[in-house]
Amino acid sequence: MKKVISFAATPQNLLKITPIDKAFKKYRKEVKHIICHAGYEEDEKTSLSSFEDLDFPKTSHYIPVGYGSHAAQTAKTMLEFEKILLEEKPSLVILSGYQDATLACGITASKMQIPIAHIDAGLRSFEKYSSEEINRILTDVLCEYHFVSEHSAMKNLRDEGMDNDNIHFTGNTLVDALELYWSDMEESEVLDDLDLGEENYILATFHHRDNLDSEENMQYITDMISRLSEKCRVVWLLPANHYNKVAGESKTKKLPAGVTLTGPLPYIDFLALMHNSEAVITDSEGIQEETTYLSAQCITVKKYTERIVTLDVGTNQLVGFDFEKAEKAAEDILKGTLKPGRVPEMWDGKAARRIVEILMEEIEREEE
Repeated sequence: MKKVISFAATPQNLLKITPIDKAFKKYRKEVKHIICHAGYEEDEKTSLSSFEDLDFPKTSHYIPVGYGSHAAQTAKTMLEFEKILLEEKPSLVILSGYQDATLACGITASKMQIPIAHIDAGLRSFEKYSSEEINRILTDVLCEYHFVSEHSAMKNLRDEGMDNDNIHFTGNTLVDALELYWSDMEESEVLDDLDLGEENYILATFHHRDNLDSEENMQYITDMISRLSEKCRVVWLLPANHYNKVAGESKTKKLPAGVTLTGPLPYIDFLALMHNSEAVITDSEGIQEETTYLSAQCITVKKYTERIVTLDVGTNQLVGFDFEKAEKAAEDILKGTLKPGRVPEMWDGKAARRIVEILMEEIEREEE
């Protein structure tokens, strides 16, 4: 029996692997699908704490990469993943993501002459000195199979000289996962839990350290949210450590009554919050995909995005690191000026099935 290892560097990437695992079950007599997950925590359960409401497939291997430098994380992952490859002896490695750990696994598998497939291949932000962009480019160079989720990714890979026969337009496995959990999202009681009821609200959520660890940027964010709360309720969601800090400060520096501060929420509740919001203001990459599929207005406070389709087709607006522009965009949405959007081509919930069918054809061809 052949073995295939799928590697996910974050819980969000593990979410994208979940439909892949379900698709492989059709071929359980021919292929054993093994999942390896990496995280920053020593304990996998802690790493996945915000995703406990999801029925993730069982992971066979977990690599705690820690919070070291890029070199330290890459080196540790390479050493640990090498042990896993030597133990399992897979015929193929599937990578999801663009983190240091993703590239590390790609290098390790390539050195051991194990074929590699990359989900969401070809995405480019063209942010020259971004470590994520470096990881995207180098990971794709190492791969034999490129599974892309939008037309811009296909063009990028062709422009970089990749073999056109190895580029497959298969769709977005995150959409597959969202369809799996759609009914759960509709049954979420998060609006009642946060006392939102039928009230209109904006969801603000920031994750990047450039914003959260900068006193200047945090002040810009706080001021923007405070002003918007005069026009509409604002739900401000923060990672645990920063939530505790802001919540503590708000006891002396009162946040306006129109601001609801919350820490991390279960993923299903977070989806429901996005789906029912007037707009989402964020600095997150993944949220651009989710809001486009959920038909929710998205204002992204970043200079670059690799998700070009969310701008060209979806509901996403890119405003740079300009909080005044983000505030103005939110005000326009509240006045009824919405960015028209539609679900991108091939985001139909069948991406994982297409990917696995292509890989199984290759595996069967090798056995002939």
